[in-house]
Amino acid sequence: MSKIIQKDTRIDLRVESGQKEFLSYAASLRKKKLSAFILDSAYNVAEKIVADKLHFSLPEKQWNAFCAALDAPAREIPQLKQLFTGSKVFDE
Repeated sequence: MSKIIQKDTRIDLRVESGQKEFLSYAASLRKKKLSAFILDSAYNVAEKIVADKLHFSLPEKQWNAFCAALDAPAREIPQLKQLFTGSKVFDE
């Protein structure tokens, strides 16, 4: 049995009448209600936008340089070493 999810938030959208007619026609071609069609379409685009921020690709040469930078040993920064090994404010 499928779980029924209660939708409790609205999104209001103003459009031109021609835009609504066009979207309604497209929704009918997919045999969907207009609101479901708009939500599905917007959600699919949003997923792609977010995925572009999470995943990336590089040409092979740049990818190899990127991996080499990740694999390289960390640089020693004396000020950071002092910060983390020196006395702490809350140690007193």
